[in-house]
Amino acid sequence: MKIIQFDGGAVPNPGTRGIGVILLEDNHVLKEISRKLDGIGTNNEAEYSALIEGLKQALALGWTEILVQGDSRLVVNQVAGSWKVNKDNLKPLNAEAKALLSKFQSAKVEWIPRDKNARADAAASRALGFDEDPFHDNLHKRDIGIYCPKCKKECVFEWVVLKTGERSIKQSCSVHGYIRTAPMVPAYIDKIKSESLLQYINKDTPAKCQGCTKLDICKLVEQGFADICDYRQ
Repeated sequence: MKIIQFDGGAVPNPGTRGIGVILLEDNHVLKEISRKLDGIGTNNEAEYSALIEGLKQALALGWTEILVQGDSRLVVNQVAGSWKVNKDNLKPLNAEAKALLSKFQSAKVEWIPRDKNARADAAASRALGFDEDPFHDNLHKRDIGIYCPKCKKECVFEWVVLKTGERSIKQSCSVHGYIRTAPMVPAYIDKIKSESLLQYINKDTPAKCQGCTKLDICKLVEQGFADICDYRQ
């Protein structure tokens, strides 16, 4: 079986980007790519760039049937068409990835947890001069989940009702205003009333999001807020 594993990241986000790509055939590594990208960009751009590079390398090798694996739910789901591409900077990358995929006789793209994507993860980290993965470093990013990314003040979370009648959770800063809104997740309807969202999440949900050791509202990110996650997805 011919497999492409990809990973990418930016430090900070947006920031300097690195990509990692592993091409395997029958569990043997045929090629490994660890490259720093030019310019400044986001984690998601780096993830897409890694996928595109992997597909180009596979075509150059003459591969016709491939399995593509990555730990970015956003990229995997957007390429599969199950998630919309809302960000303008990702639309051309998404189109390019799909065009490359169409050149294979058979191509499947699947999400894998980060620990199963360790080789590509390490290659992306190495591209930016890190011995260890800086993209999921909990200590480095722990202040982004519940704090304003601009002034670092703790955010305010409140229920809002959209024009559609849907209940959502709005995150805002007392200084910089609105940050983002998380769509209502059905599992939370009966458990979260007017009580503190943060108390509920810290008490009852694992501090994990898409394979990361993130904090606080990341469980909501994992269950429906992923396409505007500030980190990787």
